[in-house]
Amino acid sequence: MTIVDRIYYFDICSIFILLAIIVSMLLRKMYRGRLNRSFIQLAIVMILSCIFDILRAFPFNGFKVLETSVVFKFVMSYIFCFLRAIQMPLLIRLYGMMSGSWSRMKSDLRIAVFYFVPLIGYLAFVYSNFFTRRIFDYTLAGDQVAYVRGNLMYVYDYFGFYFLIFSLIQLFFIRKRLSVEKFLAMLLVYPINVAAILIQDMYPEYMTAMFGASLSVLILAFFVFRPDESIDLETGLSSFVPFENDIENLILSGRKGVVIFTKIANDVEIRELTDIRVYRRILHSVGDTLVRERYKSLLSSSDFYYLRGGLYANIIQGRFDMDLVWKQVERLVARYSEGYSGAGFDLQLEMNVCAVSVPDDISDKEALLKFSERIQNFTEHWKPVKYSEISFDREFVILNSIDSIIEDAIKHDRFKMYYQPIYSLRERKYKCAEALIRLNSEEYGEISPSIFIPAAERTGRILNIGDFVIRDVCRFLSEHSLDELGVDYIEVNLSIIQCMQADMAKKIKRYMAQYNIEPGWINFEITETAADGAYERVLETMNEISSEGVRFSLDDYGSGYSNLHRVMSFPYKVIKIDKSLTDEAEDLEKRRILEEAIHLIKSMGAHIVVEGVESKEISDWFEEQGCDFIQGFYYARPMNEEEYVDFMKSLPDDEHLPCNDVPGDRTVPEEDELNIKIKAEI
Repeated sequence: MTIVDRIYYFDICSIFILLAIIVSMLLRKMYRGRLNRSFIQLAIVMILSCIFDILRAFPFNGFKVLETSVVFKFVMSYIFCFLRAIQMPLLIRLYGMMSGSWSRMKSDLRIAVFYFVPLIGYLAFVYSNFFTRRIFDYTLAGDQVAYVRGNLMYVYDYFGFYFLIFSLIQLFFIRKRLSVEKFLAMLLVYPINVAAILIQDMYPEYMTAMFGASLSVLILAFFVFRPDESIDLETGLSSFVPFENDIENLILSGRKGVVIFTKIANDVEIRELTDIRVYRRILHSVGDTLVRERYKSLLSSSDFYYLRGGLYANIIQGRFDMDLVWKQVERLVARYSEGYSGAGFDLQLEMNVCAVSVPDDISDKEALLKFSERIQNFTEHWKPVKYSEISFDREFVILNSIDSIIEDAIKHDRFKMYYQPIYSLRERKYKCAEALIRLNSEEYGEISPSIFIPAAERTGRILNIGDFVIRDVCRFLSEHSLDELGVDYIEVNLSIIQCMQADMAKKIKRYMAQYNIEPGWINFEITETAADGAYERVLETMNEISSEGVRFSLDDYGSGYSNLHRVMSFPYKVIKIDKSLTDEAEDLEKRRILEEAIHLIKSMGAHIVVEGVESKEISDWFEEQGCDFIQGFYYARPMNEEEYVDFMKSLPDDEHLPCNDVPGDRTVPEEDELNIKIKAEI
């Protein structure tokens, strides 16, 4: 029997710490997502534990009825013991949800036995104290209520120690999925709690056990779970990081689930049309509607995420009625197909929706993420589809594997250069050629540059590809005499990323010196939009390279803003008219605009190459306008190195004729030629 005047101020401090964490999360709307909700639940249980811990120790001076009530003290302690008993199991569940092992713990009988059986026994043992009073009791000692420690209190302590060790073992099992910082922070929880419990056992008047627990939650909030980092501020939904973790956890757990992707396909246009305030309001509105509509149909755990770029995701697990979910999806799409009105804007949202079953449709996290990036490529606006309904053709497989295909091509030299002859209207000969790159995958065969070039630009591998192009063209020039081929130079494309490299000029000089290449043998092409995107850096690189005698051409003139006076501030000797502008020559009314553009270019002393010419009529018209060179299928298609050399050597010495029927690269249509060039636009 013990009468101790308890110092409960540690519990009061714990309540303030825990309330600060919860209020901060609620104010920032960080209550979405299973992990955040579980974290809040643990904090609430601990606050209640502190409250009942205070109530069982509070002196209640002046309230003699409560101060001397054995029943009141016993009930307060009884509730406290229950709440205290479930704190560590809740932490174990939190660790399990974070690592993806929670579902496995519930489904794997071997693991469940070590968690759920002791937990049920623990709670049943606490419940039994209501009848047996073998754990603790209260009795009157004169005019005061005294605490009585039961002869089975050690069993209660053993249960608590068991779950402490269980969570520690669990932590070491999931350590590979944690950063060093997170692992050490989670490990720090244990000495803090053990120290707090020992202090309270040695000095019962100091109620430090709950204070140690609250400090542990504070450490977890700051260094491990970081609720503020898991929420997208624009929408209030969970962000990409928890989505990636939850998908990985779902796959590892072996459970089935459905991921519903919703993509605003015209996100870029909306962002450019509106200001940032309106844009965020639209994103937030769509996110709120997704949550509101889909919660009506779900009977299970459902989390919502915003993955940036107008892409939302909803992970559904457990029991749910897919037909009911799909009806809600269709209703959502129907609602937004009518447009969005708000903040003075009336906008048309183009939405793509697709449901993916995990693991039935996709069982790999990386494959799922890649598919989410290209959802608009495989779905139609306003027509929700299931993944199983999509046509899985060769292009689909390639698009979802393009990063690994490019990496394999770089590693095993699967790139190959093609050359498209360029015809001189003045000399009636093929006087130069453009070097174009191709990718020949061992598994998928020829892959269009319109697929692998954008992917390479996105990942930065365009630098490896660009280096290969320059190096291989230099090798080609060192092995074949230009005089023997009858050409003056080869055109090579430079991407904006290459031009922004500080050592690009030195790298080009090194390649040219390695293969003993004269500066005049290569003419570098830069796209109009690339030059406009990083003006000073590109101009600096161009001036450094051109000072060695290397010439530059402007590629794809007419595909951008076409500010010719700005264009001519660069050291261009040749300007290439883009195919999109060439096609305008088919329209007699638009030829007048072309005539003015050609006249202006000629007045500035630049030579003109016309791209994408496919007929004699168009070729003759551009010749009449004074253009210098023609490049297109009417004259010659791209050819591999051997075909190009044979083709040039077979031509007569005096005058060449259009040879559009010669062998060449016929796998890429003319309209894709613009995408073949190695370029990157800001």
